[in-house]
Amino acid sequence: MKKLLVLLGLLISILHVSAQKNDSLVSVEAGADFVSSYIWRGMRLVPSPAIQPYTTLSVGNFSLGAWSSWHFYSSWNEIDLIASYENDYFMLGVTDYFTASNYLQNDFFNYLSGQSSHIVELNAGFPGSEKIPFRFLVATNVFGDLNNVGDEYYSTFIELSWLFELDKFDSELRVGFTPAEGMYADDVAIVEAAFRLEREIEFPQQFSLNLISEFTVNPYQKEAYLVAGIGINF
Repeated sequence: MKKLLVLLGLLISILHVSAQKNDSLVSVEAGADFVSSYIWRGMRLVPSPAIQPYTTLSVGNFSLGAWSSWHFYSSWNEIDLIASYENDYFMLGVTDYFTASNYLQNDFFNYLSGQSSHIVELNAGFPGSEKIPFRFLVATNVFGDLNNVGDEYYSTFIELSWLFELDKFDSELRVGFTPAEGMYADDVAIVEAAFRLEREIEFPQQFSLNLISEFTVNPYQKEAYLVAGIGINF
């Protein structure tokens, strides 16, 4: 019941803000991606198809959002809460990853160390621009990422992306690595090399579709993945 009241309160708040959208500083965006499998930072978290909805409330350069991944043939479900700041030269954020499955506790409000299914990450970087078409990200877990003896791993992921146009597609080449033992690898390793294509098809009434294709290689795990998806944005 408490969860339902919290969700209703959040929905009412978003609707109230949406009704006040005459202030150009405030914007609301929502949508969902339908993907063939769930690949994240070079790791295949779930092989089955997924629906990944999201919603974001932005005020100026600050954003609050939620993102989720729900799977047709797996018990794995995930919902992430995201707070971020971004301008033309800098981005900074915190992400709270919550996962629930047969192997993890399904208690969203449990933040007790060693018992929680949450992992909290701090991240920072450069978002890329037309003049400098490169994006840089450094992300480090600060809570919930425990090793075998219950100490924090502080797993870190570093990623560099080249952003460019290719035959009307928004394209991206990126490489990611971890500088130490953690959730990504047992040592220093390149864990992601990916090529992504995305094309937006716009419709009236601020509605659009994104066509997505991404090929990812994980040199550390010696795995390769090809994912296709369709995104709905409104």
